[in-house]
This record gives sequence, C-alpha cells and structure tokens, in this order.
Amino acid sequence: MDVPITQGTAEDLAFRVAIRQSEIRYRRLFEAAHDGVLILDSVSRKITDANPFMSQLLGYRHEELLGKELWEIGLLKDEQASQAAFRELQNNGQVRYEDLPLESKLGEKREVEIVANRYDEDGTQVVQCNVRDITERKRTEAALRASEERFRTLFELGPSAVYACDARGVIQDFNQRATELWGRTPARGDDSERFCGSIRMFRPDGSFLPHDQCPMAWVVSGKVSEVNDEEVIIERPDGSRVTAVVNIRSLRNERGEVTGAINCAYDITERKHVEEHQRFLMGELAHRGGNLLAVIQSIVARTLVGSKPIAEERNTLTRRLQALAGSQSALMSKGFQGALVAEIVRLEFEGFSDRVTAAGPDVMLNSRAAQTFALLLHELATNAAKYGALSQPAKGQVDIHWSVDGEAEEARFKFYWQERDGPPVVVPARKGFGSVLLEKLASQDFGAQPTITFAPHGLSYSIDASLPTMTAGNQRTNLLRSSDYSRP
Repeated sequence: MDVPITQGTAEDLAFRVAIRQSEIRYRRLFEAAHDGVLILDSVSRKITDANPFMSQLLGYRHEELLGKELWEIGLLKDEQASQAAFRELQNNGQVRYEDLPLESKLGEKREVEIVANRYDEDGTQVVQCNVRDITERKRTEAALRASEERFRTLFELGPSAVYACDARGVIQDFNQRATELWGRTPARGDDSERFCGSIRMFRPDGSFLPHDQCPMAWVVSGKVSEVNDEEVIIERPDGSRVTAVVNIRSLRNERGEVTGAINCAYDITERKHVEEHQRFLMGELAHRGGNLLAVIQSIVARTLVGSKPIAEERNTLTRRLQALAGSQSALMSKGFQGALVAEIVRLEFEGFSDRVTAAGPDVMLNSRAAQTFALLLHELATNAAKYGALSQPAKGQVDIHWSVDGEAEEARFKFYWQERDGPPVVVPARKGFGSVLLEKLASQDFGAQPTITFAPHGLSYSIDASLPTMTAGNQRTNLLRSSDYSRP
C-alpha cells in the first residue's frame, strides 16, 4: 500500500538528507585535515574524538586517545596545567598557545601551537582543539636567525666598509667600517642621505664628484648592473681625504626590477702612499745612480793624477770611494730622505773610536749635504791619519763638535773639527783634491765659506752654514754635478 508523502514529511526528509550531507562533509574535512583536531568533553576534559593527523602526530592509535586528558598525551605539562587551561577556556571561551612543546608516545620532540574553543552542541558544551605542528617552521626560523646572526657578524666584523641603498639611493644600512671610512654616522632611511655617507666625493684626478653621479648612483639607476674596483676619493668632515676602491652589486626582485644595491668599499689610502713612495724611490734610485757615477768619475779623475805611485793613488781612491759608500749607507737607512750627522761620523771613525770624540744634537742633513759632508769628513780624517793628530801611534786626538744656533729660517748649523797632540802642523805647499773638497764643495753645497786654520798645535776646520739649506727636505738641488769635482 502506497503511503502518501505529505509536504511536512518531504521537508523533514530533505532536512535529514541535508544534515547527513553536512555530517559527511564535516567528517571528510575532519579526517583529511593536515592539522590535528581533538574534541573534548567540557566537564571531564577527556578526549571524545580525534582525527587521523592527531594520531599520526602523537603516535597513538585513535582508540588510545579516547578518554585521555591533554596532559596525559603530552600536550600540557601536567594535570594542574590542564585544569588551568580549562578554567581560562570557561572564562574566555578560547585558549591559545603560540609555542608549546609536545612529546609523542615514542618520545619524539615537536613544537605545536594550539587554539581551543568552547562550543555548544544542542545544549552540550564541547571543546575543539586545533593543533598545528610548527616544528619545521620553528627550525626554519631558527636557521634564519642563525643565518642573520652570521651575516650581521660578518657585516660588522669584516675588513671592508659595507652599506646598502634602496632603489632611490637612500642609505638603509651600514657597518662600523663604513662610518670609519666616511668619518661620520649618517641617518638610516633619511632622504637626504643618498648614494654615499661621505661629506664630499672626488674622482681619482681630483675633480669634484657629485653624489648623484657616483658609482652607487649608476647602479641604483639601472645604468649599470655592477661596479668593479672603481676608485673614488672620500672627504671626511675634518677635511681629510681617503682613497677607496668600491665594488657594487644591484639587488633585484623576481621581476628583475632594481630594488637597491650593496656597496663594498675598502680604504687603499695607505697603499696609494706606499705606491707613491715606491715610485719616488725608483726615480730617486735612477736619479742617484747617474749622480753617483758622475761623482765617482770626478773622484777617479782627480785622484789618479799620475804624480804619485800607483799603489798610493789606488789606496787613496779606494778610501774616498768607501767614504762615498758610507754616506750612501747612511742615506739608505732613512729612505734617501737624508742622514744624521752622528751616523756619518760614526761610519767614518769606527776604527778610531778611542782617539776621536764627537758630540752634537740630532741633525738630519738632506741627501746632497749628507754626501758632501761625508766626503769632507773623510778628507779631514785622511789628512789627520797621514799628517796630523792620528798619524802617530797612541798619540794625538781629534775633537768633533756640532751645534744648532737660532730657530726656524734663522737657524745656523755649526761644525767644528780640532786636532791636538799631533806633530807640528805644516802648511801644505800645494792644494790637492782634498783641499778642493774642503773649500770649494763646502762653499757650493752649504752656502758658507769654511774656515781652515793650520795652527802649530793642530789643524782646525769649521763651518757656519744656514741650517735650512742643509737639513732634510730643503735641498737646493737633487743632483751632484760632476763639475763640482772637476780640476781647478
């Protein structure tokens, strides 16, 4: 017998179908979710349902989870913590844990976040806990923090100045080396701080380089993608300048658009000074090589005049060349900038230390004056050893003294040589090369006529010259002319 379906019966049937479909959809979502879901009784706090992901996360079978409290499955520390969480849930309707350690049945450590909500289901209070495994996210965050720390350490401790600009050239970040290079600390993100944190910039040729035309500006504008080993000169607030080599790379987004650039620069000022000094030394060596050859040629020509036995002339020539070599040794110790008077005296009289006294202040002669002074001193020593105070064994003395009188441009260099306790002095009948050195060269190179006294008790020799003429950095010429040593 057919039962007629009334309108009320049809509506009831459709409602039940809808409820069943909703339940199916819910169950499908519940079973397939990649977050853990737990359903708990609000009063007893016990689990009434759990999805498969929760079983997989905790290592419990579904049946093992049912009837347990959260603390019993490792989600909360203990029963007291579980009770406290439910009290908060009763008061607020929701509990959230951002970072919660979890231990599975097998002891595996995980990190989770939990959101628990209280719901009313037909008059029954239930609690739904959504559990999200954030272990990998936490590991990634830890790795990123470690990477950032390593980067920041390298950024700060590296030997180079490093700074970054955005697409407009505004300085966003920089390390301590950059502030040392610039001599100042710019404001990060300030629109007035663009392209470089220096006060002013210059090209290697010394011409002014506006900031908006500097290498960083080239890169952030897209004119070039990178800059390699470009030299710039940076002026600091105190007016000092340093030379830096910059290397710049652009930063781009996924569409290839320039989003900024990073500049890595290092100070080469000291290197430039060294290179300049090396060029000076090479030029100076070449200069002095020709100079020495001219001096040696003149000394040889003047010494080997043929009026004395060849052996005597050879010995005289050898000693004069040794004196010249001694002056070069003194000059080399100071980088050819000059030589100390005391060092020249020491080199000449090492063999007569017990019979020669020398005293005077530190005076650095320029290279020309040092070379001439060494030759003069050698001629005086040679004359004393052959005819004067040092010619007799264990008898005779030479006193050497020099001083500086006055200051600045008015200062005078005074040198005094005095022999005593030697044989009676005889005025030479003729003037040889030694006399030329003692009189002519001293006058030419020192700008003062020396005084030679042939007193019976001992020869004396003195010079009273302008100190600026003779000291380092005040040379009148760089070359010793061969004509200075030519025969009269």
